[in-house]
Amino acid sequence: MSDNKSATTSVNKPTHVLHVLGVLNMGGAESRIMDIYRNIDRNVIQFDFLVHTKASVPGNKVPTSEELMEVRPADYYDAEVRSLGGHIYALPRFTGTNGIEYKKAARQFFALHHEAAVIEAHMTSMAGIYLPIAKQYGNPVTIAHVRSAGVDPGIRGVVTKILRSRLPECADELVACSKLAGEAVYGKNLMESGRVRIIPNAIDLEALRFDGDVRKKTRTALGIPEDAFVIGHVGRFDEMKNQKFLVDTLKEINDPRCRLLMVGTGVLKDTVEKQLADYGLSDQAIFAGQCEAKHTHELYQAMDAFVFPSLYEGLPGTVIEAQAAGLPCFISDAVTSEVAVTELVKMLSLGDASKWVDGVKDCINNSTDRPRAESSDRAISELKEAGFSVRDQAAKLTEWYLKLAGRE
Repeated sequence: MSDNKSATTSVNKPTHVLHVLGVLNMGGAESRIMDIYRNIDRNVIQFDFLVHTKASVPGNKVPTSEELMEVRPADYYDAEVRSLGGHIYALPRFTGTNGIEYKKAARQFFALHHEAAVIEAHMTSMAGIYLPIAKQYGNPVTIAHVRSAGVDPGIRGVVTKILRSRLPECADELVACSKLAGEAVYGKNLMESGRVRIIPNAIDLEALRFDGDVRKKTRTALGIPEDAFVIGHVGRFDEMKNQKFLVDTLKEINDPRCRLLMVGTGVLKDTVEKQLADYGLSDQAIFAGQCEAKHTHELYQAMDAFVFPSLYEGLPGTVIEAQAAGLPCFISDAVTSEVAVTELVKMLSLGDASKWVDGVKDCINNSTDRPRAESSDRAISELKEAGFSVRDQAAKLTEWYLKLAGRE
């Protein structure tokens, strides 16, 4: 796009992209979208958000977005979205038994709202319902954006797979965060056809560059002894993140110098706390809770190794962040290999726990031999080359959105 055309577009109203999500909290998808939002030229591209809420409106009628927004509790990113110029809309959460109400609410919304030139569905389990409705009411371009390579266990996972099977026929553009995620949802044949666009989960790499002063300050604030070796993990506490394996690994390492620093919250946090107590390891664990991006970046500096034993993922931005911070990373081989950009990453089988234990022990014994700042600098350079710079990705997405909207 020429400089002259860019200037012309900026003078006009920006092209609006409506991102459809479950919530606007600090999950992986939401955080990655917000990273792009902060770095995109908002004179040219503006993001809006359609979220889903449990909040209900009294009465028998189908609630409007405006009515739902009046009763919906604010999510973490609400204030920032509005400060950046974005609008937030709401649909009722699909429960499995309110299909008629959900479709009516979606029809009601898309019949009234035509601000967006592009609608991007990140909540892909329901996209087969709301994207066709959006097209029916004149919304021009739809995108299905897959961010996970797996599903929940049991009947919920079966239903998710069935709902996702409609994506190729109901979305104009198909996107995946990795080849593994794309194959899991769209299938190998469609991936090989070239129809699916891979868009990596880019991050602000410079914010993760190693800083020795930040490391010292953060460790002091957490009460971490100077000679401690900190095993780090970032992720919500649920089955797919597999934090129980982390605790088992800490137990087998059997080194009082070790600390397990876990960032996040979730339904299985109490289970993990009990497991630590049963092993007599509670004093070696630090629960940092759910943190804003700046504080999470500081916590990476405090770590000495990053361990990520997920059962499945799309393309976890946390592993990219850990590499940028110069951390040796031990990750499950169930995670896409596309995340293993640098030599800092070792992919291990969850079926061989001893290799995880030996890998971390090797880091403990040789920690002084690893120049952290040098590792971070080299990793950031390699991650930029691999397409994980949020600034570069924002520029590419600007071009793409304008092309889809017919404004290139």
